[in-house]
Amino acid sequence: MSAADDVLTRYADELRGFGPSLPDDLAGGARALERRLSEEDLDRWAAAGVALARHSLRSWEAAGEYFRVSPRLFPAFSFEELLDWQEVALDLAESSSMIAAAFVRATPEVLQPLQGADTRDLGIMGEWIGRPGEQVRPWAALGKRLAHGNWKSVALAASFFEQSPALLHALPLEAVGELIDVVDRLSDRSYQLAASCLERSGELFADLAPPDRRPFLEFADAVAQASWADTRLYFERGPALIANIDRDERAAFLQLAADVTEKVGRQGYPLFIEAAESLAQVEPTYHETLVDLARRLAVGSPAAAMSFLRSSPTVLTRLTADQLERWLQGGWDLLFEAGNIEGAEAYFRLESQRAEEMLETLSARIELRNVSNTLRLYAKALTGEQIAIRSTEDLVDAGIGWVQESVATTEGSAIYLPPYVSTFNEQRQNFLSYKVYATHQSGRMEFGSFLFDFEAEGAHTPSTLIEREETKLSSNGHEAVAVTTPMERYFDLFEDRELISGLFTIVEDARIDAHISREYGGIRPALRELQAHEAANRTNISRMALREAYLENLLRASLKQPQTMRWPRDLMPLMARGIDQLKIVDERGADVQDSAEVAATIYAIVESIPNVAGAYAEIDWDEIDEDMIQFTTEAGGADGPEMPSGEEADFSAPDQPEFRGDFKPEIVQLMMKLKQQSEGEEPMGGQLTQEQLEALLEKSVEIVISDIAEGDIASSMGMFLTNLEREALDAKQGPPGQTPDGADAGDSSSGSGASELPIEVNWSYYDEWDFRAGDYRPRWCRVGERPSEEGELDYYEETLKTHHGLVTETRRQFELLRPEHFRRIKRLEDGEDVDLDQAIEFIVDKRAGVGPLGRVYWRRNKVERDVAVAFLLDMSASTDEEIEKTQSNYQPSDDDFDDDPRKYFQWLTQRRARFTAAPPKRIIDLEKESLVLIVEALEAIGDTYGIYGFSGYGRDNVEFHVIKDLNEMFGDRTRRRIDKITPIRSTRMGPAIRHTVAKLDAYDAKVKLLILVSDGRPQD
Repeated sequence: MSAADDVLTRYADELRGFGPSLPDDLAGGARALERRLSEEDLDRWAAAGVALARHSLRSWEAAGEYFRVSPRLFPAFSFEELLDWQEVALDLAESSSMIAAAFVRATPEVLQPLQGADTRDLGIMGEWIGRPGEQVRPWAALGKRLAHGNWKSVALAASFFEQSPALLHALPLEAVGELIDVVDRLSDRSYQLAASCLERSGELFADLAPPDRRPFLEFADAVAQASWADTRLYFERGPALIANIDRDERAAFLQLAADVTEKVGRQGYPLFIEAAESLAQVEPTYHETLVDLARRLAVGSPAAAMSFLRSSPTVLTRLTADQLERWLQGGWDLLFEAGNIEGAEAYFRLESQRAEEMLETLSARIELRNVSNTLRLYAKALTGEQIAIRSTEDLVDAGIGWVQESVATTEGSAIYLPPYVSTFNEQRQNFLSYKVYATHQSGRMEFGSFLFDFEAEGAHTPSTLIEREETKLSSNGHEAVAVTTPMERYFDLFEDRELISGLFTIVEDARIDAHISREYGGIRPALRELQAHEAANRTNISRMALREAYLENLLRASLKQPQTMRWPRDLMPLMARGIDQLKIVDERGADVQDSAEVAATIYAIVESIPNVAGAYAEIDWDEIDEDMIQFTTEAGGADGPEMPSGEEADFSAPDQPEFRGDFKPEIVQLMMKLKQQSEGEEPMGGQLTQEQLEALLEKSVEIVISDIAEGDIASSMGMFLTNLEREALDAKQGPPGQTPDGADAGDSSSGSGASELPIEVNWSYYDEWDFRAGDYRPRWCRVGERPSEEGELDYYEETLKTHHGLVTETRRQFELLRPEHFRRIKRLEDGEDVDLDQAIEFIVDKRAGVGPLGRVYWRRNKVERDVAVAFLLDMSASTDEEIEKTQSNYQPSDDDFDDDPRKYFQWLTQRRARFTAAPPKRIIDLEKESLVLIVEALEAIGDTYGIYGFSGYGRDNVEFHVIKDLNEMFGDRTRRRIDKITPIRSTRMGPAIRHTVAKLDAYDAKVKLLILVSDGRPQD
């Protein structure tokens, strides 16, 4: 009998009493070990397993794992270490047999990582170098720390041993101990959260780069202490958040985040997210500088340090690295010199006027919001008309075909410019760039880019378009198709719409530039500078496909930069012909008809050029100068040069120069026609049909409808058409307070259609003073201006009747107000002084024997009032309170029910009737009544006035209700709106006052008054 059989015979019966599978487990383990162990050691091993099975109710499960796993521990364990391992399992079984079983089961998988990174090889004789058994007890102790005597903690400890192989392959045992500290701390709050983080840890740390693992863990510990609920989010999102941070700076950033979290508590993790997301938007080359600067700031204010990182993408779009440090110095002085922590934190959050002023001082970038008024006046000076200057963001949001926010454009009635310009490193140059942008768009409107007429003659070219159309129709055998606009009819003449659109854009923009250079000499130097800048930064022509290179050369010729042009010398006659055509629109008086004819002529040239790439070596491309153009023009034969062959690439027109911007004549003409149609006029060519519009949208190359899902083209087209019609309606309605024909909107009756339109809210932003930071917060409060709701006329009429005597007295007092403006009155019989002109005229007439009486004096009379008054009403919830609380003046009387139930209901009915007949008056009721009185008085003296109400909820939603605007006439609409004045929400008084002041500033009057009507309970 073998030693294994002897052991099995000795212990099988006892083990069978614990579990039917234990004898088999013992037999398998004993047979595997009998060659490695002596009979005595084998018996000691088996006895240790039996002792483990005897230990507690279910410890036999751990014993089964012990028998199965033991053979796998050699040669890593010596026999003594094997017995020590069994003692550890026995100790864990004191806490739970489940923990002991998980420990035993996981041991073979952790042997290799427990040895250490540099001792994982076998020796010459097959022995293990290093003793993993020495690390078993510290490892087991980590799991035991998680067991606190309840079933949830037991499951957590068992889970630790199950996750240990993955954890120990990613982290050294010491770091795993730090992880257990985090998990144990979380288990005090939520076992579910602790288990979730533990289960995720193995894969998480394996995916992290080795240098990032310990810093990641240290920040996890800080988060667990400061805001334990955020730990799971950190384990889920943290790796992705730091992945975009420069590899060499991740550890420093995580250490910074840990330090900040220890100081600021629960806000640490949100600050970490914001800072990490911001760093991901910055070039990695800046990360070292940014993190270093943030660490220095964290000494004074951790929140300021993380706010600095959060603002860095915005700041670095406007400043260079050197300028960044100068900007940071402003906040540094606030923090360390002035000791103004709140001010420094607001500074680095860019919520400080001081920070923005410093940015504007240092930055070369020009913001449209800062120069829009100047550019508006400039455009008015150029065109003689009021032209709005708006951000291209507004046009893109309108969804009518424009999709680029960074490119200037016009839709025929306003100029749209990018939100900022940072092309050059000097503010002056960037401002001049804005002027050139505005000039070019003004030129498109001033010089008729959108007034193309298909049948008209050009100033320098005869019309060939009708002949071309007839030729095309006869060759195709088709009849003329109805079109929506002249531009559509023009583009329909050509097979390749993208090609003719690109050519027409180049030619027309060349014409506009020529007009601008002649008419506006002051802008000429800036225009030339931008033309040179654009040409110098365009793509290498010799690497383009041939047809695209031809158009690119034409574009550079239109920029007056021939030195940047390149073209194969064999094909030079074709280029010369195109440039000769382009010169036509340079002539004085050239119009859009000339541009169309020139583009059509060049189209015929370009059509013969294949769009092949690589047909000519770079050395075959020559520069173009005037002499060469002249020579090749004369030398070019009628048939032209031989064209290269090869596979043609897809054609795309060259990108527009930045200062010229988007040009969409087809859409603009369509919008002009829709506006005419919305105004009830008969558009040229008849009314537009849905089919015509859809056909135009499908074939136009100017329209980009993004995000069209497959099978959803029809709905996208429908949305586009709806947007176009809405824009046309907005243009028709004109300014607020007026109907399309200029009549006052205040006297119009409330038709059924008006009430169905959604209320349009116009948002404005205002700075607000922060007394803690000692500075203004820029654009901190958002004010939403909206027309007030309308009620009934009865309230206004009833108030007049109730307070008839007071209305009369108030009106009389106002009529006694003296005019505040002097006016010179002439042709008087008596006055302050003689009017010399009238005296001479009187003497001449008298000598001639004719003329009127001698009215030759003048005097100054106060006969004119020029006053604008704005009433601002508090409509907060506090105005719903009663002015005087009802006093309890109970006196026993005959009508008291005297505890007699038969009298109670009669008494209660009479009491309620008294209160219904005269309900208690509220603050808002007094405001409305006083408003009726003052309106009647102001109407008597003719002063301009506006009535506004305010309420709101927080800084982002300050409601500003227009009851009567300053430029609105008084009428029934105003009376109905007064009826609907009612308490709404809380009080945000400052922004409402600023918005009212802005309205008064915009109104032309010599005396401007703001009267605030409030209960005196502001919340700001």
